[in-house]
Amino acid sequence: MTSHDLRAWRVTDPAAWNAFVEGASYHAFPQLWEWGEVRAMGGWRPLRLAIGTSQERPVAGAQLLLRRMPLLGWHLAYVPRGPIGDLDDPGVRDALVAALRVLGRAERIATVRADPEARLETPYGAALQEAPWRAAPKVQPPTTRVIDLAPGEEALRAGLKRKHRQYVNKAERAGVTIERFDGATPAEVIGPALADFNRIYAFTAERAGFVARQPFYYERVWSIFAPTGRVRLSFALLDGERVATIFHFTCGDRAVEAYGGMTDAGAEGRANYLLKWAAIGDFAREGFRVYDMWGLATGGIRRFKEGFGGEEIEYVGARDLSLRAPMDLALRLAIPAYGLAQRARLKLLGRGGGSAEVTDVG
Repeated sequence: MTSHDLRAWRVTDPAAWNAFVEGASYHAFPQLWEWGEVRAMGGWRPLRLAIGTSQERPVAGAQLLLRRMPLLGWHLAYVPRGPIGDLDDPGVRDALVAALRVLGRAERIATVRADPEARLETPYGAALQEAPWRAAPKVQPPTTRVIDLAPGEEALRAGLKRKHRQYVNKAERAGVTIERFDGATPAEVIGPALADFNRIYAFTAERAGFVARQPFYYERVWSIFAPTGRVRLSFALLDGERVATIFHFTCGDRAVEAYGGMTDAGAEGRANYLLKWAAIGDFAREGFRVYDMWGLATGGIRRFKEGFGGEEIEYVGARDLSLRAPMDLALRLAIPAYGLAQRARLKLLGRGGGSAEVTDVG
């Protein structure tokens, strides 16, 4: 396909956008319409740009989050885990870049920062390492671990490391049980559950040395995603107490664990092992194709994730596309100082992102 065959348009229909996202190559949940609404809470303005031969058939696109940089009057546009679509095709890539340049003139965008789930060895990933793209500071985790769920629950359990199987069995023998919530859970039930999630997550953040956001943030995330059915919340219970938790997003055939934590009792009882294994088994039985552990930390967390099997994935990482050279340079100078100020403010408010978070730019 040549770039001349394609036209660009802005998508304003949430259902149409999400249908495109979930069926697109390189798709990821931060490209869903609802994630743009979540980030609007933090001062970002979402736009959805598609390209294709007709509005009914996008072949590629990007949800852009725009933030006006103080004093400069120009915008940084961030594309979380995107662009997405048939971007192994050079004609599609060229058409998308051209559409981004047109959008940049209309919206006074100096720089587009992209962070797609494109592996280094793919044609798309290789193209992002060349002009007109350039390397940018890390935003989302550049590595992750994904599990192919196709073999089924029995084969996946056999693929656990021996110690992990032992700990899963130990938790089951100790009476650890699993509790699950989804978007259909009534408000009077999910409210207390989210309060327990926030309690466990705040405890984990303090122990691990990152700053969790205020409780209303995760409650708002749930309220935005729950009507679509693309969010799950799970707990491990020991003696009737919630001692470990995982917060999942789903997008098409993928399930992603975004936030999680445990109490001291949960760690001692190995509840976190059973909880993660139960989630993997649940999504496999439901027909999901991929379970994404969303990022790999170092040390014990990395070894913990490795024990559940799967494959370590490395993405190309964040890349910048300059749309207005003088303002692009000014943004590069301004963003580090702006980011430091934002992080300091968020820490004072108790709203900063941590190592298990889906992070903001900067």
